Amino acid sequence: MKLPARMRIPNWRAFRWKNPFTSLPARISFLVFLATLFTSLAITAISVNSIDTFLRGKIDQKFPQLLASSVERLELWYDQRELEIGVFANSRILRDNIGRLQPGASSPRARRARDEVAQYLAYVLESFPQYGALFILDAKGETLLWVGEETPLPQDMLKAAVDSKRLALSDMVSLGGVRIQLASAPLEQTSGRDTGSLHALLHLDSLDELHHGKDLGPLGETFLVGADGRYLSKTARRSPGQSFARPLPAEGEVPVVTDYENEAGDRVVGSAVHYPRFGWTVVVEEPYAEAFAPVVSSIRRILGINLAIVAVFGFAAFRIAVSIVKPVEALSVAVRRTSEGEKNVVIPESRTSDEVGVLTRAFNEMTRRLASNARELEAQNEELQRVNEILEQLSITDGLTKLHNHRFFQDHLAKEVKRVERSGEPLSLILADIDHFKRWNDRLGHAMGDEILRKVAEVMNGLIRETDLLARYGGEEFALLAASTDLNDAVQLAEKIREAISETQFFLGPPSEAEPVTISFGVSVYRGDQKAFFNDADRALYAAKSAGRDCVMTSAETGRG
Repeated sequence: MKLPARMRIPNWRAFRWKNPFTSLPARISFLVFLATLFTSLAITAISVNSIDTFLRGKIDQKFPQLLASSVERLELWYDQRELEIGVFANSRILRDNIGRLQPGASSPRARRARDEVAQYLAYVLESFPQYGALFILDAKGETLLWVGEETPLPQDMLKAAVDSKRLALSDMVSLGGVRIQLASAPLEQTSGRDTGSLHALLHLDSLDELHHGKDLGPLGETFLVGADGRYLSKTARRSPGQSFARPLPAEGEVPVVTDYENEAGDRVVGSAVHYPRFGWTVVVEEPYAEAFAPVVSSIRRILGINLAIVAVFGFAAFRIAVSIVKPVEALSVAVRRTSEGEKNVVIPESRTSDEVGVLTRAFNEMTRRLASNARELEAQNEELQRVNEILEQLSITDGLTKLHNHRFFQDHLAKEVKRVERSGEPLSLILADIDHFKRWNDRLGHAMGDEILRKVAEVMNGLIRETDLLARYGGEEFALLAASTDLNDAVQLAEKIREAISETQFFLGPPSEAEPVTISFGVSVYRGDQKAFFNDADRALYAAKSAGRDCVMTSAETGRG
């Protein structure tokens, strides 16, 4: 019975093709995955932002504290050095003996005074590892006594130290990669007269360790920068003398914590403060990843939880949709395998009459036809390949002797020449020509002449190596290319072939008993010119013919090589 138009069942197939979400239930799992993922990412972003804000506040407090602590330790260290050099300069040993150390004093008392002062300064160096050397200068800047490391100092540095007339610390200078700084104090005799000054060469390696912040991470660094913007400290990633890429803070400027890229291109978090004693700058830096490691750790934990949620919901949606999309997936896999060249791909045919069922049956029919056509085409290709191989072999083979022909020999000769030019190995050429071959043809006929050619080829082919190339060059002439063979070995090989042919019985009865078949040889060795290589062998063969035949001649015997 025909239903009224308004009661007819809608065409669900056409509707599903228009709306992919109803025809491909796999979309459900994708939508669930996206919804869960976006929600998780939003929660992660909010959480990470909160942690980042909190951690930045902590860093803004920590770095200025580290800078203040470093500046305080530097001040204490240099105050201690000033105090020490003042105490040493006012020691009674120096006050009592300084007058006897003046230039020109060589009396026994002067020598005793020098020994006492030197012993005292050596004791100070041994007790105070912060010093590398102690020395005394007179009022004119001349060295009266030096104890410790011998280090040449700039004259302007020494003059400034002598002229100060007070406790003083010089600025840091670098000489040949060595950092130098002086602590100076004036010397007075017991009488109160100015007689010179005491100076100490400071060991600055201990200063490098002094201003390292203990609250920094393993890769964090605290270092000093001079007024000219060059590093004064020596750290794991910096050397004195390199330039600091950031602007230096002004005196009294409040430290500000920022993140930036250092001169090596690494992202770091850092802050700096002016150090007024020498006009230096104290800088604290820590790798960004290390400073914000808690944020990274939190991100990982939150992402791990969110990914677990996404995985659970996604898996549930997938399990619901997999039974519906499985036929489509099987069809897509089969199409891909077929497009990649796989043959005889068959998928289980659906018994339904929907789009999937029609597609699976049509696909199986298509693959069956493709397989049949492929088998026919493969058989035709195999036959064509076999014919081509036969033709290729015939094109390079002499039909009578079954040796390689003139064309193949020329091609192979060019390749061998290129090879030996690279490797430097010797290469020899032997040209052979059957003696009086025309006479044999005239006496015995061309059929017997062909038999002589075949027999000569057979004898020669049995005496050469697999690496050698024997070819019928034309008529009764043969060419033998001997790889890795010098001229002497080539002559021996030609002589061996000549003897074998002369001893071979080519005929039964006359005329071989009266006159054997003989052959002449011309030998040459390659010397850098392919054309001369062949011409030398050809002239040698001609010389062998002129010398009476049945012999071996070389290019050397014709005036070549």
